[in-house]
Amino acid sequence: MEQKTKKSPYQIKVGDFVFAKVPGFCAWPARILQDEGKMYRVYFYGSNNICKVTKSQIFEYEKWKDRFGNVEKNTFNIFKDAMKHVEYSIAHPGNDDSYFQALATLGIPNLANLPDKNSPAAPLSPSSSFASPEWGMRKKKKTAPFIHITGDSD
Repeated sequence: MEQKTKKSPYQIKVGDFVFAKVPGFCAWPARILQDEGKMYRVYFYGSNNICKVTKSQIFEYEKWKDRFGNVEKNTFNIFKDAMKHVEYSIAHPGNDDSYFQALATLGIPNLANLPDKNSPAAPLSPSSSFASPEWGMRKKKKTAPFIHITGDSD
């Protein structure tokens, strides 16, 4: 009789690319900012939000990419932008400005030991739309100003 071998659990490290599942939302591409024991602080691509999640809410990016990262099934433009951003960040981890900005906002030193964004190892394309921190943010709709019409009962 063969013994079943246990799968080695995924070891989460600061700087890892993951999908994080928060109740009420689909699994979203994210990156680990900080290990806080039983909780992990993650940075969500596209929305630029930061949230605490448990280990059970985190899925390894490469392993779950086909299931959670299917942009054809997901009709949200912000999700498609988030997937493009995370793919770029995986290819150029030292140029992930939004992630480094989130680290700085929280006062967390660069624990991932990533190359500096000015490193020649991963040049940033000037035509890349990922360079600005507003990348992936939806533009607000412009509304006409309220004009009071005389004789109106408002």
